[in-house]
Amino acid sequence: MKTSTIVIALSFLAICMSCKETPKDMGATIGNLHLSKTMPVAGETLNVTYKTDAEQKDLSAYYYYMVGSKAYPVDLNLTKADTVYKAALAIPDSATAIAFNFKIGKDFDHNNKKGYIFPLTTSKGDTIPGAMAGIGMYQLRYASNFGIEVDKAMAVKLMKDDLLKNKDLQENWDAVFPRSLITQNKEEGKKYIDNRIAEYASSANLTELQYRNLGILYQTNGKAELLDSVQKVLKVKFPKGAAAQEELWMEFYNEQDYNKRKEIYTAFEANFGTESRIRDMMLTRLAEAAIKNNNKEEYTSLMAKVFDKNMVPSAYNSIAWNYAEKGENLDFAADISKKSLDLIKASINDLSDKPEYYTASQYKQSMENTFNMYADTYALIKYKQGDVDEAITYQKIATGKGLNAELNERYIQFLMAGQKYDQAVTEAANYIKAGNTSTKINDYYKEAYINTKGSTEGYQKDFEALEKIANEMLVAETKEKMITKAPKNFSLKNTNGETVDLAALKGKTVVLDFWARWCGPCKAAFPGMQMVVDKYKDDDSVVFLFINTLESGDFETRSTLAANFIKDNNYTFEVVLDNPIEVGSREFLVASNFEVRGIPTKVIIGPDGNIKFITIGYSGSSAKLVKELSIKIDLLNS
Repeated sequence: MKTSTIVIALSFLAICMSCKETPKDMGATIGNLHLSKTMPVAGETLNVTYKTDAEQKDLSAYYYYMVGSKAYPVDLNLTKADTVYKAALAIPDSATAIAFNFKIGKDFDHNNKKGYIFPLTTSKGDTIPGAMAGIGMYQLRYASNFGIEVDKAMAVKLMKDDLLKNKDLQENWDAVFPRSLITQNKEEGKKYIDNRIAEYASSANLTELQYRNLGILYQTNGKAELLDSVQKVLKVKFPKGAAAQEELWMEFYNEQDYNKRKEIYTAFEANFGTESRIRDMMLTRLAEAAIKNNNKEEYTSLMAKVFDKNMVPSAYNSIAWNYAEKGENLDFAADISKKSLDLIKASINDLSDKPEYYTASQYKQSMENTFNMYADTYALIKYKQGDVDEAITYQKIATGKGLNAELNERYIQFLMAGQKYDQAVTEAANYIKAGNTSTKINDYYKEAYINTKGSTEGYQKDFEALEKIANEMLVAETKEKMITKAPKNFSLKNTNGETVDLAALKGKTVVLDFWARWCGPCKAAFPGMQMVVDKYKDDDSVVFLFINTLESGDFETRSTLAANFIKDNNYTFEVVLDNPIEVGSREFLVASNFEVRGIPTKVIIGPDGNIKFITIGYSGSSAKLVKELSIKIDLLNS
């Protein structure tokens, strides 16, 4: 029988009921985790103990606490005591459920794919209304990221049962739950939505939030004309509200004339004040237009008005990188690029602007990663200004752990320009044996090798030894990442109108590449994907399907645009088109069934018909992509 992640929550409740008769609460142990209370209580302190042999440097932990349909992550500060790790946390009064995540190295402890997820109770031991709904939403939205097996139907049932039992909670869930329900059960979902719409219709004076919920319900139910009517009412009844702001933003966005855009911005600020993200978005776009007209003074003036601390460095870096690539306005580019670095550096330990979806440590890590990315911009500018030593210093920061071949390549390029051949040989060798290299890095390695040794003697032997290390390491890592998971079948039409059925391909290795025309990394990876397709073009046991997903428009429009894109770029890909779950829906069936959370995502299915590998994103190196995919395909075909 399939094990469901819901088991942990339901069995935990059963344990709780029996524990009411126990004189002293000895807590509960589930997997490697022990809680000081069998029934964690909202608003109280909970002591946790986690058992693992991992060193503290390899262990990270955090928990989510659920409030309504949202989940908020918080670092769990573990301290080692003998052979276990301990921590204490104050559960917020508003929380309804809690979920712990423990990461050892690169892997999460998923407790046999069940996770560590607990409903919270009142001080009397009653499960808090909304606790099971919160658990269901957590499972749908987050759990699979941590290796937890999610039964979507059961997760939706948890939400449905809880919300039907506690109807006073339904309004706070109208923006998220009906969409989940209708995805699992169209008829039941539409019935629930109709009841919720009737509930709003019975009220004479709806708030702005209630109107917005009503609009979401109409949209989910596929009633676009009624959604439009709600939008009109919102703008009339709440002239200072979000809908009115969004309308003015769309007017600004669609306007091409710079002076008219400034007028819209002025009107927006007069109507809605200065504390608005939309207002800051208008300012950054006006500033971008000003700089395109080479008006640096106006650009600086506009950017000085932006309040959003996270928006400013991004805007600076975008302009600076554009100039860096073109080799233009380098002094100005260097100035704003350095400002972006200083702002990010100041944000690293300042949690005042931390988004709610980050823990403190995650936010700090994100800011450090952003600093590295912007250091790449500054380094390129300094290189083009002729300051090679400064370029080397900042590019070394930009490379971070050396995982991005493009950044690594620029670092070696700058070392070569500075005639630091010994350092170039050492650094390039490290990238090559780690597999984070490129054709250009390999060339630089040879050139630097000759400059340090005086000849090519020994070069080929050393280079092949480095490549062998990289290949052996990659094969070992690939084997460790292999999984076995049954996929859901699909039948999709390709751009020629032919039906492609996944089940019919059993016995072959099938590479699925989820992509969209608007996705930059997807398109950046395509030259490498073409190399892989060409490599296996004569191998009938390997099939490549490029699944176009998350695109707006009807089938014919999407099919034509996708086919034209492939043809115009001389790719030989077979493209099949994913279908939206509902007309106008932002969710797509196959992407949802394969739990695609970002694109590009590549799913490789082995000859046994099971999913064997899942990778998300693109490293930036075609050579690395070809090598990684080839190893996976060859392992499955061996």
